[in-house]
Amino acid sequence: MDNQEIVRTQIQRAMDEMFPNGAGRANHLHVRHWLDTIAQIAFREGETSVLLSLLTIDDAAEQLGVSTRRMRAIAANRHERFGTGWQVPGTNQWLFRPGELGDLAPDEKYRRKA
Repeated sequence: MDNQEIVRTQIQRAMDEMFPNGAGRANHLHVRHWLDTIAQIAFREGETSVLLSLLTIDDAAEQLGVSTRRMRAIAANRHERFGTGWQVPGTNQWLFRPGELGDLAPDEKYRRKA
């Protein structure tokens, strides 16, 4: 079940609980409870989706066709220049959003000659 489907299911569950016979009224506390519950679930699912989509140095190096050592040098440079990526404090590990991959492409003028 994808993230959106989980949230839709939770919304339907809330509606069924608040309005078991169709249209009607629900008290303020009941609606607030369900809205808080749905917001927490939506946040958790979004956070999970983002974390699972992060790329490591190895992932980026493989996709861009460079060595991991070169990818680390590019990552440090692009982070310093543009704020691209995030280095895990105290390590040489980097994490990138998929949308940042284009920013990490090596400059053609610095590529090895074939």
